[in-house]
Amino acid sequence: MSYCLNLSCMKPLNPNGINFCQSCGTRLLPRLRNRYHIIQPLGGGGFGRTFLAEDEDKLKEHCVVKQLAPQVQGSTALHKATELFQEEARRLQQLGEHPQIPTLYAYFEQDNYLYLVQQLIKGQTLGQELRQQGIFSEDKIWEVLSELLPVLKFVHEHQVIHRDIKPENIIRRQSDCKLVLIDFGVAKQLTTNSLDNTGTSIGSYGYAPIEQMKLRRAYAASDLFSLGVTCFHLLTRINPSELWAEEGYGWVTHWQQHVRLPISASIKNVLGKLLQKNIEERYQSADEVLLDLDSSLQPLSMDQYRPPSALLATVAPPSALLATVAPPKIQWKSKLLVGGAVVLLGLGGYIYLRSLASITTLTGHLGEVNSLAMNSNSLTNNLASGSDDKTVKIWNIESGHEIRTLTGHSDWVYAVAISPDGKTVVSGSKDKTIKVWNLNTGKESRTLNGHKDFVNSVAISPDGETIVSGSYDKTIKVWNLNTGKEISTITGH
Repeated sequence: MSYCLNLSCMKPLNPNGINFCQSCGTRLLPRLRNRYHIIQPLGGGGFGRTFLAEDEDKLKEHCVVKQLAPQVQGSTALHKATELFQEEARRLQQLGEHPQIPTLYAYFEQDNYLYLVQQLIKGQTLGQELRQQGIFSEDKIWEVLSELLPVLKFVHEHQVIHRDIKPENIIRRQSDCKLVLIDFGVAKQLTTNSLDNTGTSIGSYGYAPIEQMKLRRAYAASDLFSLGVTCFHLLTRINPSELWAEEGYGWVTHWQQHVRLPISASIKNVLGKLLQKNIEERYQSADEVLLDLDSSLQPLSMDQYRPPSALLATVAPPSALLATVAPPKIQWKSKLLVGGAVVLLGLGGYIYLRSLASITTLTGHLGEVNSLAMNSNSLTNNLASGSDDKTVKIWNIESGHEIRTLTGHSDWVYAVAISPDGKTVVSGSKDKTIKVWNLNTGKESRTLNGHKDFVNSVAISPDGETIVSGSYDKTIKVWNLNTGKEISTITGH
């Protein structure tokens, strides 16, 4: 079938083999830009429609095409709208560098319409998940917050406000179960300068805060309000638009009465501050929320620890103990106890350092942090981290500053280790390789090949001569660190 791309066409579906729409007479295009073949519509709104399409230049890979039609009159206004579209597209191109935001493939104008082409994210929206699985537990709400707040931090640092956060705009990606934030609404950006004239509000009723709907202004704190409403919806299954229709913004003052399951004081405090009607009383940044999430952790005791997980094996000095038990409030991936300090690996690329005196957050990774390693000869100085963003980072713990980033892996870094002399870093990756690095220069010394599947753990012997690696191929390999030669393969798992 062929689809008419005239935004005002009432019956856009046409049979193959005809050149003009049977409903409105518009010329039908077999492919946009002679490349993107429209397969079927995915939805639409007041500013345009969204289509599932095939990219003919990428072996018919599926993608999303958004058609935008600025509601403006006159050549000057149309020119300005085009400029705004290009500016927003550049922003989306930057945002697409984050692994939890769809990648922008193209933007262009054709036949007086503006188009975006974006990566297709396969999976279910949180709205669909809510309808299928029922209300979210408190643990799942903490997971939503801990995964999305770092994404919002990234978005806001790029001077972009999403303006329409809700369960339908958050997809749990099928391939890795990560939450992906979608629909950055270029059309909404296009109309920003004309809102006072058109009377159009940006956002979804019930989810958008008062400053966004009435004053037509949006800030980082506006997105945080919408995130809070999203969590409320998932926690209660009550559509906030219905509450808004009955009470306006009055419902946020007594939101807790709609929660049927027992929830902790910590989640009440965080959601309560996210849902403040007045922007001045709300969280102002994602970092502020993350700090409150961290402060909700209970004091750590030794009975919380158990032996290391095989999936997160990290080499640690005798004075350190790796654990994967996390407090129930936040979904931490693992903890490393070193003396009086605790290092926690959080979702979304965050590393937290906790001590009696202070909390430090090391930011820089664009993906989840999978592993940590410390130098046993200088525990307070160097920390290595491996991430889903395919990099290894070296940090100075005393200053909290990133020293350098090691790049070279073509897929997620699952494990890192530091040699006893503090001169070498070893990393294991989903790309099936082990890399040996000079810690002081950041240069790659060699790559060890031999495993037939992901390398998920690495260790260095106390004498600094041997590397041991574990893999999804069910083997352990022993290597000479100095030469990179494989010594033996241990089978039996």
